[in-house]
Amino acid sequence: MTWRRCSPSASDGVSLTAAQSCSEQMHRGERLRMALIRDRAAWIEQLCVTAGPVEVAHLGCADSPYTSELLAAGALLHQRLVRVARVTGIDVDSDGLALLERALPRERFVLADITSGVPEHEHGRYGLVIAGEVIEHVPDVDSFLRGCAGLLAPGGRLCVTVPNACSPKIGLRALAGRESVHPDHRVYYGPRTLTRTLAGAGFQLESLASYLAPVAGRAGRLIINPLLTLDHRVFHGPVGDGLIAVASARSNASTIAS
Repeated sequence: MTWRRCSPSASDGVSLTAAQSCSEQMHRGERLRMALIRDRAAWIEQLCVTAGPVEVAHLGCADSPYTSELLAAGALLHQRLVRVARVTGIDVDSDGLALLERALPRERFVLADITSGVPEHEHGRYGLVIAGEVIEHVPDVDSFLRGCAGLLAPGGRLCVTVPNACSPKIGLRALAGRESVHPDHRVYYGPRTLTRTLAGAGFQLESLASYLAPVAGRAGRLIINPLLTLDHRVFHGPVGDGLIAVASARSNASTIAS
């Protein structure tokens, strides 16, 4: 493996020209323009509807460790998806799946860790695979995404959502010496690193947008989200709390993202 530096010193023999070249590569394409989605759950629900009469796999369907609380509040994404499509819930958490099986006894669930391999009866079965707020949790992202590809039928698509490393809220908290993060998150993704991660696992990006998270309190509803929306109208950048990517496996892809 070859390591490249962007900060040369006189002692390491790296020329200023090389550093400038590296800097140019880092900044190339830095001007980001993308759509802003107001309601992530509603958008994914509509994606399931427009996908047509295909089977859908929902990875991380239990949303552990908050399964029981979300079920009680009627706020679990899986509850919404099964109303509009044929959805199989796939998760590694047996306790979370047991809660879902009791709450949704007519629905289909599979206990599996696709980073270790796709179960034979699930391979190539799904026209749409949804991994909502999952890849920032998994230790081996490439294996996980290759597992997603294994679930897809020819022509199928993958929808990934992640917290947005470019969210202004993260920067504002950092300025105040704070970080608010899920206790199980391992990594942040920005638009370009998410695109590279998908490409590295054999996917081609079809669309990419940022989304606003639901906010509690008057400040969020009346100040924060309106300000983010206004900023997006001016710059069209990734101002949302999260990112939504839709991609297809290269062997099945007909569209290449620009």
